Amino acid sequence: MKMLCVAFMMSCLWVVHGTKTTLHVAEESDINTLIGHTGSEILPTLSEAVRSDLVYSMIGTGEHASLVKLNKQNGNLYTAELIDRESACGNSETCSIHLRVALYSAKASYFEIVDVEILIDDINDHAPTFAKDRISINVPESTPVGTVLTTVTAIDRDSTEKHRNVTYEAQPTEVFGLQVIRNKDGLRVASVILLKPLDRETKDSYRENIRASDGDQVSESSSINIDITVTDVNDNYPQFEQSSYNITVNENTTVGTIVLTVMASDDDIRDNGRVTYGISGEYSFFSLFFMIDKYTGDILVKGDLTRISGETFELEVTCKDHGEQPLLSKVNLTVSVLDILNNPPMIDVNILSQGGGQTNDNLTAMVPESSETGSVVAFLSVTDRDTDNNGNVTCSVSGSEFELQDVPSSGYIIVSRMPLDRESTDRYDLSVSCVDGGNPPLSSTVGIVVLVRDVNDNPPVFTKKSYFASIVENNEPGKQLVSVSASDEDLAVNAQIRYFIQGKSREFAIDSKSGILRAKKSLDREQTGDYELTVVAIDSGLPPLTSTTTVFVTVIDVNDNAPSFKVPSFQFYVLENLPAGMKVGQLSATDKDVGVNGNFLFSVVEGYKNTIPFIVFQDGTIKTSETLDREEKDRYVFQVKAYDLGSPSIVSTAEVTIRLADDNDNAPVINYPKRENETVVVFSEKTIGTTVAVIQANDADESGPNSDLQFSIVSGNEKGVFVLDKTFGTLRLSKDRITQEDETYRLHIRVSDKGYHTKTAETKINIILKHVGQMGQSEGPRNAMVTTSVVAITVVAAAAITTILCIFRRNAQKKKRERQNRAQPLKQSQQVIPIESLIYKPVAPKQVTFSEKEKKATESINMTSSTTDNEDIDNMELYNSTGTSMFTNSLIECKTRMMTDEDSDGSDCGTNYDSGKGGSYLDVYKLNRMKTLGYFGPKRPALEKMDVMDII
Repeated sequence: MKMLCVAFMMSCLWVVHGTKTTLHVAEESDINTLIGHTGSEILPTLSEAVRSDLVYSMIGTGEHASLVKLNKQNGNLYTAELIDRESACGNSETCSIHLRVALYSAKASYFEIVDVEILIDDINDHAPTFAKDRISINVPESTPVGTVLTTVTAIDRDSTEKHRNVTYEAQPTEVFGLQVIRNKDGLRVASVILLKPLDRETKDSYRENIRASDGDQVSESSSINIDITVTDVNDNYPQFEQSSYNITVNENTTVGTIVLTVMASDDDIRDNGRVTYGISGEYSFFSLFFMIDKYTGDILVKGDLTRISGETFELEVTCKDHGEQPLLSKVNLTVSVLDILNNPPMIDVNILSQGGGQTNDNLTAMVPESSETGSVVAFLSVTDRDTDNNGNVTCSVSGSEFELQDVPSSGYIIVSRMPLDRESTDRYDLSVSCVDGGNPPLSSTVGIVVLVRDVNDNPPVFTKKSYFASIVENNEPGKQLVSVSASDEDLAVNAQIRYFIQGKSREFAIDSKSGILRAKKSLDREQTGDYELTVVAIDSGLPPLTSTTTVFVTVIDVNDNAPSFKVPSFQFYVLENLPAGMKVGQLSATDKDVGVNGNFLFSVVEGYKNTIPFIVFQDGTIKTSETLDREEKDRYVFQVKAYDLGSPSIVSTAEVTIRLADDNDNAPVINYPKRENETVVVFSEKTIGTTVAVIQANDADESGPNSDLQFSIVSGNEKGVFVLDKTFGTLRLSKDRITQEDETYRLHIRVSDKGYHTKTAETKINIILKHVGQMGQSEGPRNAMVTTSVVAITVVAAAAITTILCIFRRNAQKKKRERQNRAQPLKQSQQVIPIESLIYKPVAPKQVTFSEKEKKATESINMTSSTTDNEDIDNMELYNSTGTSMFTNSLIECKTRMMTDEDSDGSDCGTNYDSGKGGSYLDVYKLNRMKTLGYFGPKRPALEKMDVMDII
């Protein structure tokens, strides 16, 4: 309610808006520090009445408003908490608090909004600080003058540039200087710069102190200590204690005696100051008698000095440090050996063979085993400082394989006396002895080891001449088959053997080192059952030697191929009415597997057993199980299977269609006339061609010759009054017949089919020719009506019969054209096919011999059936499993016998029609056609002139 009153009063006040007051407060001021008055700008303009009743209230606050508070009675602003400018505004140059304060007086109806901006003033409350108070750096003594050694930065957290103006200072030195720059972030950084070259050997460490301040007299400051370590550089040469060394050694000084110690020092440290010693000059000979300890500088006697008695050596002793780039110093060394004793002969051996030398105090010569007799092994130089007989020396060598040959005024050479074979003897220990002629004689002996160096003269030898391996087909790639192995009597690289397969092999790979033969891919025995690989072993000598072995790989069969029928579906034909057990056809299939996996049997698919009148034997033979009747069912379709004897067995199926060929076992059935309706009355004034009656009959046999009917008059037409259409059975008047009285004719009609064994049916029909003039007047109108009715009925019946006959004739002509069209390609080929080329395994008692040309013609004929269920049965041959017409086979067998018999007319082949090999009316038709063309009997044409197209 109070707020509503205030709102109502404010709505009645004089409102002033837009005054702005700016105040300042320093950061870090104590809490409750007076900042200023919110209306200091407008109070002087207000009347005393307004000022006395003013009330102050915050109506809007900005960011950081919680840092201040307002006294509502007097309008003063105070700090509410300790203000840290850097926390509130970061490094911003301007940091402020924005408020909106309402001034209103209820008595004076005054209201005004003042925008107050309080600027937070930065104070220098942060000193510059370094991240660390101490850092250490390493500076090589070779660092160039002017190099920046390190850079440090002091951070001042004050907000304004005035208090963040960091300066650096350091205690002045001659060696280091200070450089101050601004980095890319605008901060001032201090860099330590090298002003004078460093020398670690003079002074190896320094400490520099850098102080930072922010430019205010009362500000704090901070400092950082920089410890600088001067690292060593190899800039000092080793220094010998003497500028030269000169010593004298008696020839009888014992081995191991220290005759001199050289000393050198290096001012550098670690590896740069660590030195080792050596000798240069004629050191190769000197080293036979003296040696220097590279660490201590001791020079010791190493060999028998009597051999170099009286000799003086001028050498240089070297001393080098171990810096990254070593420094070397040298000093002259003179060694003189004093002759104080009598001396035996001295033998100096020079190994001439390649690879020889001195190893472990032994002289070693290397001679290749391929060397010929007389090959030089070494040269001996023999000296004796004595005179007369004491200086005359003779030498000899041990063993019979080598001998000494004299080289005048020079010495001896050691040569081989026989060919060497490392595989027999690979080492010879020779002893060369030289004796002088003194009394007592003094001698010297030197041992030489002759090593026979291997030559690649032995090829690898396989452990077996041939290897046999087997692998089951369908293997996993990488399957190991066999491991071949070969050895080589040579040594080292000459005996290192590698293996590979000669020629390219896509199926196999061999590990070149181990000789393990593996299959690269899965093998298929049906593609390749056996492999013969030639594996080569080759050593690594120069030139390399090889040998070979044969690996026979047998791929073991698995049952992975189903039996495959030769055709996807079989079609067979069998003649009806044959006794059970007649062979219908032969199934045929193949299986790519071998052994038991490739053996297979045939049978009917289980769902068809006991449902078809056929038996499928395991060898694929199909026979009838009962007598068949085409009129009951003309086709059988069932599934057969071929299953192999592998484990598990694999099965394939095929469809078998058996069609029943028609046997002429049904006689024609005459439907009209019948005994109860066999009389026809015709008026005598009818003209020629008038239809008297139509003989109607049908035959239940298959369409074709067995059911094609022909009509004839047997008797009763001796006067020739009637004519009977033999194809359609239409009986017509053949002449005008004017009678003076009624005439009655009884015609004997015969209907026969065109089958090979013709079957007939007979009937009789009575025809009355009615004389018109004999009718009485009383009967005239009635007879005229009857006559008109009969004529009308006859005309309608004749028209109907004529239409039906035209339809039948048109269908017959259409079928004839189709047969001619299908036969046309054969006519176009103009190929004359001898009749004997159709013969399939003739069984005649007499065999017919054909020429080679005729045999080739026989082989070229393709008798494969391609008929389907949709094709016209009239155009089908009867094929067995071999693709040959079954009935044609039996027919041609018979006709072949007739062709060898001049007295035969073809009638003997009638019984073959029912021989059980199957046939159709088309076969009978062909036989009749051949008979008509005169292909049988004594006047038959030559075989090569018989044209199949004439038969068709």
